[in-house]
Amino acid sequence: MGGMTQSVPALQATHPEFLDLFPAGATPEQLGDGFVWTEGPCYVPSRQAVIFSDVRSNKTWRYTDAGVLEVELERSDHQNGHCLDAQGRLVACSHGRRGILRQETGGEWTMLADHFEGKKLNSPNDICLHPDGSLWFSDPTYGIDKPEEGYGGSMELPGRWVFRLAPDGTLTAPIRDRTKPNGLAFASADTLLLADTGESKVYRYRVTPDGQAGSEGVHFELSPGKTDGLRIDAAGRIWSSAGDGVHVLSPDGQTELGRILLPATCANLCFGGPDGHTLYMTVSTEFWRIPTTVRGLSWQD
Repeated sequence: MGGMTQSVPALQATHPEFLDLFPAGATPEQLGDGFVWTEGPCYVPSRQAVIFSDVRSNKTWRYTDAGVLEVELERSDHQNGHCLDAQGRLVACSHGRRGILRQETGGEWTMLADHFEGKKLNSPNDICLHPDGSLWFSDPTYGIDKPEEGYGGSMELPGRWVFRLAPDGTLTAPIRDRTKPNGLAFASADTLLLADTGESKVYRYRVTPDGQAGSEGVHFELSPGKTDGLRIDAAGRIWSSAGDGVHVLSPDGQTELGRILLPATCANLCFGGPDGHTLYMTVSTEFWRIPTTVRGLSWQD
């Protein structure tokens, strides 16, 4: 894709410690293909499965610990990003419904937020959990702008913001200075990393206990491609999607440790599996995994 020459999955170490993040002999493994655009993977321990989106096919899929790949939702309302809430329930960003939904234990979906100050949200894209139980999500306009990723409509808000949904249901918009906010992850209770796919950079925000956020500038940028989804491991390292796979960076974002080279653009990723050590990757029209020796940073432990 895009003139890429790398087509053989592999691990490329820039620093020797990179290879310590994987078991000996580990290699990326394709679990499925034939999708249109895969996104939003999230491992759900109670389901023993990772749920991911095929946004443009208007479906979600599940891959179980038993190795079964099957349709989760035949009509997903163009779900994109997912995360678990503080109680371990699946939360979804819906381009089609222009809101944030939570899946209850019985399987039904509850709308958590779809308006702000009387106006419809744009098309929530990605979401993450803060240690205080709040959910932070990005709200660009891809589901409005791209007919294949939503049901159309018009932009009602004056910007593309990052929202905070408090545990009591209060919705605020702490971040209003980005072009196309996208993937996001908390490195700590007071540090949020936020990808801006309009500017192809990842910014760092200082978050206060009362839910405010102030920019501390660019944390990192990478090439080829740009950061879409990102995850933090338990040691603070950054695992970022990229045009050639996944790049792993030091916590300060200044040192590339290595790359998981894949045959197409990686849009998003998550840690999961029975022991939490499997990295799942949504890779254009494909779905991949690789075993690691680390776990994702979690606010549920």
